[in-house]
Amino acid sequence: MRPDVGRRGAGHAIIGALALLLCTSHIAFAQRAGDNAAAAADDAFGTRVGNESIGLYGAYDARGFSPAQAGNVRIEGLYFDQQSQLNNRISGGNTVRVGIGAQSYPFPAPTGIADFSLRLPGDQTVTTAYAGVDGYTSVELQADTQMPVITDKFSVGFGARWGSYENDAAVRNSGWDTGVVARWRMEDAEIIGFWGRWQGNCCKQQPVVFTGGNYYAPRTARRQYFGQDWTGARGFEQNFGALARVRTWGDWTLRAGLFRSSSGTDYSFGDFIGNVQPNGVGDHVIVASPAQLFGSYSGEVRLSRVITEGDFRHTINIAFRGRDVERYYGGGDEFDAGTALVGQRVVIPKPTFTFGPTTRDHTRQGTAGVAYAVTWLGVGDFGVGLQKTFYHRDIAPPGVSRVSSASSPILYNATASVFVSKTLALYAGYTKGLEESGVAPPNAANRGEAMPASLTTQIDGGFRYVITPNLKLIAGLFQVEKPYYNLNATNVYGALGAVRHRGAEISLAGKISDSISVVGGVIFIQPRLSGEPIDRGLVGRIPPGPRPRFGLLSVTYQPPSWGGFALDAQI
Repeated sequence: MRPDVGRRGAGHAIIGALALLLCTSHIAFAQRAGDNAAAAADDAFGTRVGNESIGLYGAYDARGFSPAQAGNVRIEGLYFDQQSQLNNRISGGNTVRVGIGAQSYPFPAPTGIADFSLRLPGDQTVTTAYAGVDGYTSVELQADTQMPVITDKFSVGFGARWGSYENDAAVRNSGWDTGVVARWRMEDAEIIGFWGRWQGNCCKQQPVVFTGGNYYAPRTARRQYFGQDWTGARGFEQNFGALARVRTWGDWTLRAGLFRSSSGTDYSFGDFIGNVQPNGVGDHVIVASPAQLFGSYSGEVRLSRVITEGDFRHTINIAFRGRDVERYYGGGDEFDAGTALVGQRVVIPKPTFTFGPTTRDHTRQGTAGVAYAVTWLGVGDFGVGLQKTFYHRDIAPPGVSRVSSASSPILYNATASVFVSKTLALYAGYTKGLEESGVAPPNAANRGEAMPASLTTQIDGGFRYVITPNLKLIAGLFQVEKPYYNLNATNVYGALGAVRHRGAEISLAGKISDSISVVGGVIFIQPRLSGEPIDRGLVGRIPPGPRPRFGLLSVTYQPPSWGGFALDAQI
């Protein structure tokens, strides 16, 4: 299997066509100039608008975990199994919802929800262009346009981007993406379709270092690449799908979405220096993988009804979700490069790797759920949700009998908020979820082996205080628990126990005056491991990865008299 990747000429042709469009159409910069994440943020927990992002969290990092890896991604509020990133040609941004912000979703999930919005075309013809130069001489060019085809009914938007990027390891990557979004509006319905694709050459491997004992590896200089030039990869990412919203009988609304997400590589590498001694010398191994492919179909059908009775507003949601995922991976080979010194580059001729057949990994999951929420005017909100999920996974490694696993747990959640006053609300929530646990990494003795699905739990609570109508403070505590997977003493990847993240998060967002907006926040996370290997002292109690403390402050100065011009500063 060889995924279709690496058509650099096509990317240049698309950019050229859009450059011609820029020269022959009316140009308006309002759309791109209006992409201001700080101004759009309701809180400091994570907002991306266009090329700008701000917040304590993101779609791949919330409360020390990844919402995307946990399967907590939505497109316009509908379930989406993400196998590749949505590019900015089709996505207008995303918002990470945790705490009180996640209580508006009918089925919240541990680790928070990353909700992506589409770049919906409007009723005006608008063409925007963007050119940027970033750190380490990175360059990016992009252009987007939208136009009505049938006034007030059908509109289309499309665009393309090309970029050349250099990272802090002095590695240069390049790629292009393109996409199109179409929108059809009727009296009681709306249908949206989209397609987007990225292709590129990237990711030469800076060696990953593992020490041979309880000490640090030697320091290396910034922007010092000591890997091999031939360890880059060539890959693609693609997403397409359709959404519909239809007002049916009475107060019921039907929403539905069907999506396809896929990614793949022609080849890829992993570069590892293990058993590194205090003097920086270790065992050097390079792992190569043949073509890999990850793809899924996913979607959701949801019926919703809102009933208002006096001071009470009742919301009922009935949802059916599903996904069908196929992954082809493994078949790799490794090369023993002898010993290496951390930080010192020694050029190694590319060896001849012998690849084997790949593993086929097929996952199917279906979920039916019902959720009820009630708002009592001036008193508070209360919501409960119940889901029954059916999970089945078949793994067929080459030369080995197929292995199957299945699970059908009942998942549930409950949320509540109490309005103590017009300005102060207290909230609390409990959520149980099910998520995949990935596969063993390339440096494991059982690399490529899939881990069973994991039950996860989350408890959180806190308060929201409205300082002014345009400025609010949110503070809360949380605890997220999941099974912990890592390498054991014999280099086998598997469940070692449980990982628990306890923490606090604070957000301040809004307008201080007509000219000044602020987004600020701080998080504190205490990650801890528990289990038999930890109790025996074979594994430390503090897992690697989560940032234990992180804070930000962003201030935007934009007087109305400046006509849209703004100054931003961020710490």
